[in-house]
Amino acid sequence: MVVVAALADNVLMWIRIQRDLAGEMQICLYDRAGTGWSDPPPRGPRTSGDMAGELHDLLSTAGIPGPYVLVGHSAGGIIARQFAARYPGAVSGIALIDSSHEDQAHRRGIDGWPYGQRELLIRAGKRQARILGIRRFAATLGVARKLDADIAREVPAEFAAAARAIALSSRQRRIAVRETLMLARSSGQPPALGSLPLAVVTAGRQAPGWARMQEELASLSTRTTHLTAEEAGHYVHLDDPELIVRVIRDLVHRTSRAQEEAGNL
Repeated sequence: MVVVAALADNVLMWIRIQRDLAGEMQICLYDRAGTGWSDPPPRGPRTSGDMAGELHDLLSTAGIPGPYVLVGHSAGGIIARQFAARYPGAVSGIALIDSSHEDQAHRRGIDGWPYGQRELLIRAGKRQARILGIRRFAATLGVARKLDADIAREVPAEFAAAARAIALSSRQRRIAVRETLMLARSSGQPPALGSLPLAVVTAGRQAPGWARMQEELASLSTRTTHLTAEEAGHYVHLDDPELIVRVIRDLVHRTSRAQEEAGNL
């Protein structure tokens, strides 16, 4: 199983899920170029196709054989679908955790969806203009309460210092800007997945219009389970980790059955 994290996220946010499932399956966490401890990506615009290709190269270089069950959260869901479209024989199943939709930047106003390309560009501009020195100074003084609370919620205590260092780094700001711009440029419809086992988990606490896009993602495969985490926000694996563990466990079992059925044909 390979986890494809959200926009500008790193491996630390998924360590708890990895620990919960490590006794049952191999779980691979990785940092995309520019996130966490990875080197920066090449200059120029980034696409989800670029990121899918880099993941494929990483798995090949690391000697991790497929087929893979991909778990894509938020923008990571777009990358996971690109991977499946490019390397269909390398994917045995996909879990989409409150996944972004390829066309969401162009859906503003549809079903009340309030966030479009303009909002994403504004967000990228604000991140680019953020003065990290002030945040670093506040962290040094011990008054960055929101940052400390976020880190306590997101990562195990032994990784808090690493998470803080990443959050306060200039490279984190730069990759957040670049991946936000990638999402703003994204358009079109998600690729069909045929009969590939698919699990879609939708956060219940989301803006209007999000549920429709999640339904469209659930329709990509003829073998889909679609659950809504009614009390969870966008980071479902933090708000309801037990649900995500169950969904991943069930998907892995379903992919195993599908492979057995295919082998018996």
